[in-house]
Amino acid sequence: MKYGVLGGLLLLGSVWSGAAHAQVPPAKTGFQMALRTGYSAPFGNVTKNFKLSDFSSGQVPLLVDIGGKPIPHLFLGGYLGFGFGGAGGTTAAACEANNAGCFGLSLRFGVQVQAHFLPHGQVNPWLGYGIGLESVALSVDQSGSRNAVAAGVGGVEFAHLMGGVDWRLTRVVGIGPFVDVAFGRYSTVSVNDGDTTRSSDILDSERASHGWATLGLRVVFFP
Repeated sequence: MKYGVLGGLLLLGSVWSGAAHAQVPPAKTGFQMALRTGYSAPFGNVTKNFKLSDFSSGQVPLLVDIGGKPIPHLFLGGYLGFGFGGAGGTTAAACEANNAGCFGLSLRFGVQVQAHFLPHGQVNPWLGYGIGLESVALSVDQSGSRNAVAAGVGGVEFAHLMGGVDWRLTRVVGIGPFVDVAFGRYSTVSVNDGDTTRSSDILDSERASHGWATLGLRVVFFP
Protein backbone atom coordinates (compact mmCIF):
# COMPACT_ATOMS: atom_id res chain seq x y z
CA MET A 1 0.00 0.00 0.00
CA LYS A 2 2.79 2.35 0.97
CA TYR A 3 4.57 1.73 -2.33
CA GLY A 4 1.31 2.16 -4.23
CA VAL A 5 0.72 5.62 -2.71
CA LEU A 6 4.34 6.58 -3.34
CA GLY A 7 4.10 5.41 -6.92
CA GLY A 8 0.87 7.38 -7.38
CA LEU A 9 2.48 10.55 -6.01
CA LEU A 10 5.47 10.11 -8.29
CA LEU A 11 3.19 9.58 -11.28
CA LEU A 12 1.11 12.65 -10.35
CA GLY A 13 4.28 14.72 -9.97
CA SER A 14 5.51 13.54 -13.34
CA VAL A 15 2.20 14.41 -15.03
CA TRP A 16 2.10 17.84 -13.33
CA SER A 17 5.71 18.55 -14.30
CA GLY A 18 5.02 17.57 -17.89
CA ALA A 19 1.92 19.77 -18.01
CA ALA A 20 3.80 22.74 -16.54
CA HIS A 21 6.60 22.23 -19.04
CA ALA A 22 4.11 22.04 -21.91
CA GLN A 23 2.74 25.46 -20.94
CA VAL A 24 6.08 27.17 -21.57
CA PRO A 25 6.09 28.68 -25.08
CA PRO A 26 8.84 27.44 -27.38
CA ALA A 27 11.85 29.69 -27.94
CA LYS A 28 11.06 32.30 -30.58
CA THR A 29 12.87 33.56 -33.66
CA GLY A 30 11.60 36.05 -36.22
CA PHE A 31 9.58 39.24 -35.74
CA GLN A 32 9.23 40.69 -32.24
CA MET A 33 7.79 43.92 -30.87
CA ALA A 34 7.48 45.35 -27.37
CA LEU A 35 5.72 48.31 -25.75
CA ARG A 36 7.21 49.94 -22.66
CA THR A 37 5.97 52.61 -20.26
CA GLY A 38 6.67 53.78 -16.72
CA TYR A 39 8.36 56.86 -15.27
CA SER A 40 11.51 58.64 -16.47
CA ALA A 41 13.60 60.91 -14.24
CA PRO A 42 16.18 63.36 -15.71
CA PHE A 43 19.71 63.80 -14.38
CA GLY A 44 22.84 65.63 -15.48
CA ASN A 45 23.01 68.91 -17.40
CA VAL A 46 21.58 70.45 -20.56
CA THR A 47 24.66 72.67 -20.73
CA LYS A 48 27.61 73.16 -18.41
CA ASN A 49 25.73 75.30 -15.86
CA PHE A 50 22.11 74.34 -16.55
CA LYS A 51 20.67 71.19 -15.02
CA LEU A 52 18.29 69.08 -17.09
CA SER A 53 15.99 68.87 -14.05
CA ASP A 54 15.75 72.70 -14.17
CA PHE A 55 14.42 72.46 -17.73
CA SER A 56 12.26 69.34 -17.76
CA SER A 57 10.35 67.48 -15.09
CA GLY A 58 10.10 63.72 -14.95
CA GLN A 59 8.13 62.24 -17.82
CA VAL A 60 5.84 59.36 -18.67
CA PRO A 61 7.46 57.53 -21.62
CA LEU A 62 5.87 55.48 -24.38
CA LEU A 63 8.54 53.32 -26.03
CA VAL A 64 8.37 50.82 -28.87
CA ASP A 65 11.01 48.15 -29.54
CA ILE A 66 10.63 46.58 -32.97
CA GLY A 67 12.82 44.14 -34.86
CA GLY A 68 13.54 40.45 -34.96
CA LYS A 69 15.44 37.54 -33.43
CA PRO A 70 17.76 35.73 -35.86
CA ILE A 71 18.44 33.27 -33.05
CA PRO A 72 16.49 32.80 -29.78
CA HIS A 73 19.18 34.50 -27.66
CA LEU A 74 19.58 37.65 -29.80
CA PHE A 75 17.24 40.52 -30.70
CA LEU A 76 18.22 43.11 -33.31
CA GLY A 77 16.10 46.12 -34.07
CA GLY A 78 15.28 49.71 -33.27
CA TYR A 79 13.53 51.78 -30.65
CA LEU A 80 11.22 54.79 -30.85
CA GLY A 81 9.95 56.67 -27.86
CA PHE A 82 7.99 59.72 -26.76
CA GLY A 83 7.91 61.21 -23.28
CA PHE A 84 5.31 63.55 -21.81
CA GLY A 85 5.76 65.84 -18.82
CA GLY A 86 6.22 69.46 -17.84
CA ALA A 87 8.81 72.03 -16.89
CA GLY A 88 11.20 71.34 -14.04
CA GLY A 89 12.93 73.27 -11.28
CA THR A 90 13.66 76.92 -12.02
CA THR A 91 11.83 76.79 -15.37
CA ALA A 92 8.69 75.48 -13.67
CA ALA A 93 8.94 78.33 -11.14
CA ALA A 94 9.23 80.86 -13.98
CA CYS A 95 6.20 79.35 -15.73
CA GLU A 96 4.17 79.62 -12.54
CA ALA A 97 5.31 83.20 -11.85
CA ASN A 98 4.26 84.24 -15.36
CA ASN A 99 0.96 82.36 -15.21
CA ALA A 100 2.04 80.24 -18.16
CA GLY A 101 1.27 76.65 -19.01
CA CYS A 102 4.41 74.64 -19.76
CA PHE A 103 4.26 71.27 -21.52
CA GLY A 104 7.29 69.06 -22.09
CA LEU A 105 7.81 66.48 -24.84
CA SER A 106 10.80 64.29 -25.59
CA LEU A 107 11.61 62.14 -28.61
CA ARG A 108 14.24 59.44 -29.02
CA PHE A 109 14.98 56.83 -31.67
CA GLY A 110 17.83 54.57 -32.59
CA VAL A 111 19.08 51.03 -33.07
CA GLN A 112 19.57 48.40 -30.39
CA VAL A 113 20.70 44.88 -29.62
CA GLN A 114 19.37 42.67 -26.81
CA ALA A 115 20.78 39.47 -25.31
CA HIS A 116 18.14 37.04 -23.98
CA PHE A 117 19.52 34.59 -21.45
CA LEU A 118 16.70 32.03 -21.05
CA PRO A 119 14.68 32.20 -24.30
CA HIS A 120 13.42 28.65 -23.74
CA GLY A 121 12.17 29.40 -20.22
CA GLN A 122 8.97 30.93 -18.96
CA VAL A 123 10.99 33.62 -17.17
CA ASN A 124 13.50 35.19 -19.54
CA PRO A 125 15.94 37.87 -18.30
CA TRP A 126 17.50 40.18 -20.91
CA LEU A 127 19.98 43.03 -21.32
CA GLY A 128 20.22 45.55 -24.14
CA TYR A 129 22.28 48.39 -25.57
CA GLY A 130 21.18 51.09 -27.99
CA ILE A 131 22.49 54.23 -29.66
CA GLY A 132 20.56 56.98 -31.40
CA LEU A 133 19.28 60.55 -31.27
CA GLU A 134 17.27 62.33 -28.59
CA SER A 135 15.56 65.70 -28.11
CA VAL A 136 13.47 67.38 -25.44
CA ALA A 137 11.31 70.45 -25.93
CA LEU A 138 9.20 72.72 -23.76
CA SER A 139 6.15 74.61 -25.01
CA VAL A 140 5.20 77.74 -23.05
CA ASP A 141 1.65 79.06 -23.46
CA GLN A 142 1.18 82.27 -21.50
CA SER A 143 -2.33 83.28 -20.48
CA GLY A 144 -3.61 86.06 -22.73
CA SER A 145 -0.87 85.52 -25.35
CA ARG A 146 -1.84 84.57 -28.91
CA ASN A 147 1.31 82.57 -29.63
CA ALA A 148 3.03 79.80 -27.74
CA VAL A 149 6.81 79.82 -27.42
CA ALA A 150 8.76 76.58 -27.66
CA ALA A 151 12.38 75.82 -26.86
CA GLY A 152 14.19 72.55 -27.37
CA VAL A 153 17.56 70.83 -27.37
CA GLY A 154 18.77 67.75 -29.21
CA GLY A 155 21.79 65.55 -29.63
CA VAL A 156 23.23 62.05 -29.64
CA GLU A 157 22.13 59.39 -27.18
CA PHE A 158 25.41 57.49 -27.06
CA ALA A 159 24.50 54.81 -24.52
CA HIS A 160 21.00 53.48 -24.05
CA LEU A 161 21.32 50.72 -21.46
CA MET A 162 18.33 48.54 -20.67
CA GLY A 163 17.40 45.31 -18.99
CA GLY A 164 14.46 43.40 -17.63
CA VAL A 165 12.66 40.11 -17.22
CA ASP A 166 9.95 38.80 -19.54
CA TRP A 167 7.32 36.44 -18.16
CA ARG A 168 6.44 34.47 -21.31
CA LEU A 169 2.71 33.86 -20.81
CA THR A 170 1.85 32.50 -24.27
CA ARG A 171 3.34 32.21 -27.74
CA VAL A 172 1.92 35.67 -28.47
CA VAL A 173 2.48 37.82 -25.38
CA GLY A 174 4.78 38.26 -22.40
CA ILE A 175 5.04 40.87 -19.67
CA GLY A 176 7.59 41.99 -17.11
CA PRO A 177 9.48 44.85 -15.45
CA PHE A 178 12.35 46.74 -17.05
CA VAL A 179 14.90 49.40 -16.19
CA ASP A 180 16.37 51.78 -18.75
CA VAL A 181 19.20 54.31 -18.35
CA ALA A 182 20.09 56.54 -21.30
CA PHE A 183 23.14 58.84 -21.52
CA GLY A 184 23.64 61.61 -24.07
CA ARG A 185 24.91 65.11 -24.90
CA TYR A 186 22.85 67.90 -26.40
CA SER A 187 24.55 69.69 -29.29
CA THR A 188 21.82 71.96 -30.73
CA VAL A 189 19.25 74.37 -29.33
CA SER A 190 16.19 75.79 -31.09
CA VAL A 191 13.58 78.40 -30.23
CA ASN A 192 10.22 78.96 -31.91
CA ASP A 193 8.40 82.24 -31.15
CA GLY A 194 5.24 81.28 -32.99
CA ASP A 195 6.33 82.68 -36.34
CA THR A 196 9.92 81.56 -36.91
CA THR A 197 12.27 78.89 -35.63
CA ARG A 198 15.91 79.72 -34.88
CA SER A 199 18.46 76.97 -34.33
CA SER A 200 22.11 77.06 -33.30
CA ASP A 201 24.84 74.78 -32.08
CA ILE A 202 25.80 74.60 -28.43
CA LEU A 203 29.45 75.57 -28.02
CA ASP A 204 31.76 72.63 -27.36
CA SER A 205 32.94 74.28 -24.14
CA GLU A 206 29.33 74.47 -22.89
CA ARG A 207 28.25 70.94 -23.73
CA ALA A 208 27.59 68.54 -20.86
CA SER A 209 26.36 65.00 -20.29
CA HIS A 210 22.86 64.16 -19.15
CA GLY A 211 20.64 61.15 -18.83
CA TRP A 212 17.20 59.70 -18.21
CA ALA A 213 16.52 56.82 -15.79
CA THR A 214 13.34 54.87 -16.50
CA LEU A 215 11.57 52.18 -14.50
CA GLY A 216 8.44 50.54 -15.81
CA LEU A 217 6.56 47.66 -17.40
CA ARG A 218 7.14 46.01 -20.76
CA VAL A 219 4.64 44.05 -22.85
CA VAL A 220 6.35 41.95 -25.51
CA PHE A 221 4.65 40.36 -28.52
CA PHE A 222 5.95 37.01 -29.81
CA PRO A 223 8.35 36.57 -26.86
